[in-house]
Amino acid sequence: MYKHILVAVGTSLSESALITAITRARDCNARLTALHIVDQAPWWAIVTAESNPGETLDVIDDHARAVTRYAARLIDSAGIDGVARSVTQPLDGTSVGELIAKQAIEAGADLIVLGGEAETAWRHGEARLRDVVCSYARCDVLIAAHSPAPAYVENEMESIEARFAASHGRPQARTSHRQSAPRK
Repeated sequence: MYKHILVAVGTSLSESALITAITRARDCNARLTALHIVDQAPWWAIVTAESNPGETLDVIDDHARAVTRYAARLIDSAGIDGVARSVTQPLDGTSVGELIAKQAIEAGADLIVLGGEAETAWRHGEARLRDVVCSYARCDVLIAAHSPAPAYVENEMESIEARFAASHGRPQARTSHRQSAPRK
């Protein structure tokens, strides 16, 4: 029986992981932590940051809030003890996989749940994310089968993407993401 489960959330690949983790937490009466790693320099930001770095950082923050809000809603609606939170990936070379394992250790998790990866999924060097997590984890790691995200998840992400797309060509809509008002 598991007492504390950590699930990595963030992309459509994590939808099945979140559902699997909620089911497992309910079955074991375990606490659940949904963890979103915020990449401060995602691959797509390299091109878009040239047009407006403040807007790019706003989109990154909006995405993190949307992911954690969605995970928190699912956890709450399942009626289990749990939280959803985001952690910013440090710029010191720590990989996403290392950070997930480190957060699991700090939280006292005895199970990490990851989403299944397609062959084109994120990789750290040539290692798959799950391989990196497994190499650093001190607990069991469960890989959930991949399933596509439901339409309401994609709609929430599309609204963030639409806001970003609409910002192109607008001169300095916000000078810094740190000045933007917090959203609920």
